[in-house]
Amino acid sequence: MDEIDSQLVEQAQSGDKRALNRLFTLWYPRVYNLAFRYFADPDQAAEICQQTFLSIHKRLAQLRDPGSFKGWLFRTAINYCHEEGRTISRRARHQENLNNQPANGLAQSPHEQVLRSERARIIMAALQKIPADQREVILMKEYEDLKFREIAEILDVSVNTVKSRLYYGLNALRKLLTDCQLLNELYHE
Repeated sequence: MDEIDSQLVEQAQSGDKRALNRLFTLWYPRVYNLAFRYFADPDQAAEICQQTFLSIHKRLAQLRDPGSFKGWLFRTAINYCHEEGRTISRRARHQENLNNQPANGLAQSPHEQVLRSERARIIMAALQKIPADQREVILMKEYEDLKFREIAEILDVSVNTVKSRLYYGLNALRKLLTDCQLLNELYHE
């Protein structure tokens, strides 16, 4: 796919709107999935996608190496996730101060969820509780199936740092899920 991406990027940089649309079509689902797993909110994920692809469109001519498009795209999406995460945290702190009670960052579903949806929600909630640097590595490795090297390039850190963040993030996630007894439920059904 990287070769196809490189060709599409070069064509899009030359002004080919169909190539740009094809890049959008190919990569939107993966960026959306990354953002959704980061925030566990479909509206937030769509907003991150919009910001990411708008930025990519505006700055595509500045990309010197078309082969690095994938890393550039994910790095841009992660940066928007971080930015939005900070905004959400500020809003939550402000709301907490106004209400003088803890803010709950997760919206409650009005309908009873099926068991699978409930498990996914619990996992997403647990992911939100681990540090952002560990969470983003878990999302890219486990959900986007990126290689350690690719994640390292996207985050501009060493491969060993990626492995360390994954190790500590998965341990933190395992502890959180064990504490809420989700793992026992998952493996005993």
